[in-house]
Amino acid sequence: MKLTIGEKIALLRREKNVTQAELAEYLFLAPQTVSRWEVGGGAPDITLLPKIAAFFGVSIDELFGLTSLERAENLVCKYSVLRDDSSFQEAMEAINSQLQTIDALQKNGGGDPGELERERDQLEAEKAHMWIQQGREAFQRAFAVADRFVRKTEGRPEHPWYLRMRLQRDQLCGSIGRGREALAERRAELAAHPDELSLLRYLAVLDDRQDYEELLSAAGPEGPGRALLFPHSKQNLSAWYWLIHAATETGNMDFLEQHLPPILAVCGKEDELEFLLCLLDVYEGEQLAAIRARLRALLSEVSLNEYFKKKIQDRIEQQAEPDCVLESDC
Repeated sequence: MKLTIGEKIALLRREKNVTQAELAEYLFLAPQTVSRWEVGGGAPDITLLPKIAAFFGVSIDELFGLTSLERAENLVCKYSVLRDDSSFQEAMEAINSQLQTIDALQKNGGGDPGELERERDQLEAEKAHMWIQQGREAFQRAFAVADRFVRKTEGRPEHPWYLRMRLQRDQLCGSIGRGREALAERRAELAAHPDELSLLRYLAVLDDRQDYEELLSAAGPEGPGRALLFPHSKQNLSAWYWLIHAATETGNMDFLEQHLPPILAVCGKEDELEFLLCLLDVYEGEQLAAIRARLRALLSEVSLNEYFKKKIQDRIEQQAEPDCVLESDC
């Protein structure tokens, strides 16, 4: 049963071998006042709490009888309301501190094993909840930044971040629960203003939603991107990245065999490298060996950051990474 603050003061006073008169003298009060608190006839004024806590060498939380677990729960609730970085840090520190205490108790055989494990489970659940909440908050903040940028640069396609920030905003829509809305916007924009930008944004949203069948249909006879995608050219290679990625994800070999030759015919070496990297998971045997050999040759001819070059080498030799490692991610 949880103690009232008066009962907690009485308990602490007995533990410290302090009389009611001594505590009252410290607080400049009559001994009868302390006595009333302890029997439930009142409670200390809020301004006295720090002095009482300091007198007994405890925190105000402990004075109110809060356990470490309850304190962590309260801090999680506080972050859920305030959603600020300092509240997040405070709650996480409380959770991690209590988890470390449980580790020590379990290691040294202290406490009830079952109770400690239940407390650990609760703390881990609170921790997961915190990360989820912070992730949502981070996505909301990132979306606000991208959205402001899009508004600010409207009508300025020459801006170096014009396309990238619009693609970023569309992707963030999926992370904040507005994915369907973004897709509807991109469909409508492509229908009203069919150009390279509207096509790229439409395909990118479909890729982010893993709606690969609709993505591939954009290149079909009645597809909304048909006029912009043909003939294959350097100007529409960026759009073909999304299509080839969708084909590899769905294992659509007919699509790859139909469109890869004309795509590779207009590619530069860096573009060819990116397209071929996407094929490592779909081809086998002699075809795979030929692709890997060509990738090795390309890697020695293109100029790349050493970090990316090492990642690509690992991808070619071990096929350990499931996705393309260049910035476009196919």
